[in-house]
Amino acid sequence: MAAYLLHAFSGPAGLFMYLLLAVAAFAIGVTVDRLLQVARFRVDGDAVLKRVAERLPLGSTPLEAVIAAGAGQPDYERAWDAMTAESIRAEQVIRRRIPYLSTVASLATMIGLFGTVYGLILAFGSMGDLAAAERAAHLSEGSSTAMASTAFGLLVAIPALAAHAALDAWARDQLAEIERAATKFALLLPRP
Repeated sequence: MAAYLLHAFSGPAGLFMYLLLAVAAFAIGVTVDRLLQVARFRVDGDAVLKRVAERLPLGSTPLEAVIAAGAGQPDYERAWDAMTAESIRAEQVIRRRIPYLSTVASLATMIGLFGTVYGLILAFGSMGDLAAAERAAHLSEGSSTAMASTAFGLLVAIPALAAHAALDAWARDQLAEIERAATKFALLLPRP
């Protein structure tokens, strides 16, 4: 199959194949970037709260930034407001570029489908005007274009969709951990 798809880059499906390759490269870049952030942002909320209690400096992860925003306030209300404001920024940092992967999956599917339609037009477009041997060649070339575009579009879309699902689940877990740690921290503060 790999040889078939590589050959399609030089045929009538070439435009669609190169477009899909560009979309795949973008998806890989976003996925690698986000996976690096997953490793960097992995922080235990209880460990952060312990560092706050021991008056140790906090790092720069979103969870630590939210807790630090609350730790700098004198009372419960102000701490909660500061953590709420910082959690909005933290969510932006955590979810950054993850929705692009869902868009890539849709775009790759549509580009593959467009290549399929183009291939079918090639295959059946001039069937009445050609001799039998030429008709067979056009039918074969058009069908090949259609199938290569479809296959490569799906090969790009499916992993992009899987990466989106996994990274979105990680983001939800990370945001839940931030909320849990912030609530736990707020409960330790004096109330008016």
